[in-house]
Amino acid sequence: MDFKEIKKVLIITLVLNWLVAFAKIFIGIFSGSLSILTDGLHSLFDGLANIIGFFGVRLAEKPADKDHPYGHRKYEAIASLVILFFLAITAYEISKNIFQKILHPSIIDIDWLVLGVLAFCILIDYLVARYEYGKGKELKSTILKADSSHTKSHYITTGAVLLGTLLIKLGLPAIIDPIIAIFVVIFVFKLAYEIFKESTAVLADEAFIDQERIKKIVEKMEGVEDCHEIRTRGDESHIFMDLHVVLGKNTSLAEAHEICDKLEERIKSEIPEIKDITIHIEPNSESNPA
Repeated sequence: MDFKEIKKVLIITLVLNWLVAFAKIFIGIFSGSLSILTDGLHSLFDGLANIIGFFGVRLAEKPADKDHPYGHRKYEAIASLVILFFLAITAYEISKNIFQKILHPSIIDIDWLVLGVLAFCILIDYLVARYEYGKGKELKSTILKADSSHTKSHYITTGAVLLGTLLIKLGLPAIIDPIIAIFVVIFVFKLAYEIFKESTAVLADEAFIDQERIKKIVEKMEGVEDCHEIRTRGDESHIFMDLHVVLGKNTSLAEAHEICDKLEERIKSEIPEIKDITIHIEPNSESNPA
């Protein structure tokens, strides 16, 4: 995983997110719209997610040491869960706003110039989220994909404000605004679930490679009779694997070592995401007759 590139993407995303945040704050002050001003302050505050992600990656890129023989990569998943917390706050704030608007419906009077600037902010947020998610897929980064979901929540919530305002301007009742917001909350919860699922998969050592795929590679290796107890863990770009292999009954120690070296090389060649392999050698049961 290219941690340097991940940090670069996070910095670019932070700058663009804060650019949009300041634009929303200016619009909110200029138009007198408390909801747009609040949305801008949320976007500014949510820039902390980019900063947390940056420092999470700084910790994750540290090499293995005596106290952390498997490295520090799980800090990236931990930072993703912090972003999940920010999404939860977003969902809570929107939900609270929904109840307020249902109890006290109000019409926000925003001119077309302000709506145009808001639409531009949504476009920037959309492009940032798409860029960050694409980089997350390319670099196999949990934190970038999680943060892109957070950025996605920005343009969805702002889009909801824009859509509600337009519909009210076209003559629909003010109740349409909280109805739209309900769908936004559902969408934000969906994003939060996706982050939770991917982050906990890393933290809970979920298997990342199908055992049958490994088994087919191993059993093609000359000198290997069988393999079992195949286990994988890690993340998309750095997988640890261990397995047990059964060798022929007349295999010497030197031959077993050579077979294991070749097997490790073949597995890493066919599945580059596997970076660390531990092979346990077992003798053929025929070599130990009762």
